[in-house]
Amino acid sequence: MYEDFYRTGIKKIKFKSEKLDKVLKEIYEGKIREGYFLKTKYPKTYDMRPDVISYDKVFLEVLNDNNILNIIRSETLRDLKLSHIQVRVVEDENSYMNWHRDTYYNNVGNLIGQAPSGIKIIYYPDFTNTKSDRLLYLKGSNRIIFPSNAYDSQLFNILKVEKISSSNEEAILFDTSGLHAVVPEAPGKKSIRLIYSFLEKEQIDAISSDPENIHKKTMSLYDINVNVS
Repeated sequence: MYEDFYRTGIKKIKFKSEKLDKVLKEIYEGKIREGYFLKTKYPKTYDMRPDVISYDKVFLEVLNDNNILNIIRSETLRDLKLSHIQVRVVEDENSYMNWHRDTYYNNVGNLIGQAPSGIKIIYYPDFTNTKSDRLLYLKGSNRIIFPSNAYDSQLFNILKVEKISSSNEEAILFDTSGLHAVVPEAPGKKSIRLIYSFLEKEQIDAISSDPENIHKKTMSLYDINVNVS
């Protein structure tokens, strides 16, 4: 339960929906609905635009279907809100994001990212029947934050790396302050991932006072559509 997630910063969770897989496979195959498109964010990496929350209701339904609200509460002991959903297609043989933290202190001690750190749930469906590694996570690095990220490399001498593979039945829940890295694609191959980002309500409110801000709209839809029990 929460003791293990606190210690390691990462957990595999049940995450399954045939309807979701159908929608993601269409996007993966380039069959994207009118009014939406994939836009380059990193080299050979493409994110859904203008947003994901209006693309299909399944992106919120799957959170209910897999009891995500209560899983997050039981694993983190925090009442977090959904701040963003992203669908990303990757076809780069080089990692678009090597080892990093989403929350850290730079070499002059300034905070980068959100504190307290948020969590992410990432789903890596497998449409090719070739289970592949997608994410690397340095277990326990979420509990060790240095005054500067220049010291992070020392942690690889004492902590273990966990490899996360594609699956049509599981997603990964992780603390974004931990060190993690994207596994590059095999030559000539591509993959798709679905990314949910969660923060405290106060953190999302601080991003913008505009109710039409994408993070505020996402939080509102989450509150309306996800059952609270």
